[in-house]
Amino acid sequence: MSILVKQIQSLAHHYVRQGAKAHRRLQVGRMIKFVEFIEQTERPHNLHEIGKRHVIAFWKTHRDLAPKTAHAYWLALCVIWEWTDKPGQPPKPLCIAECDTEHKPAGIPKTSGNQHNISDQNTLHEGDQP
Repeated sequence: MSILVKQIQSLAHHYVRQGAKAHRRLQVGRMIKFVEFIEQTERPHNLHEIGKRHVIAFWKTHRDLAPKTAHAYWLALCVIWEWTDKPGQPPKPLCIAECDTEHKPAGIPKTSGNQHNISDQNTLHEGDQP
């Protein structure tokens, strides 16, 4: 067993004891698969040496993952990011990043910059003639 896998398992011992056990075990399995992938290409000695470059290489190699599976891996990477006290979040897979930019929250109409709201066009101001 490698150094990084041992680190994941030692950190995950407390993580698995809380929350939904089956889900947490799946997440730890995804973390271990990610770390094993990194160890095939490089030899980092500590989880703190893993960065955005490694995550991007993982996404490039695993482009064929279903969006739901890729999101599950991304959530597992977010846990690693928390454990290593890295700022922000790990890079998202392309399929998730595209979905986030295409969809706006409900209730916000999709308009271009030169169109005005209908209520703005019908409002008369002082001095305006009907």
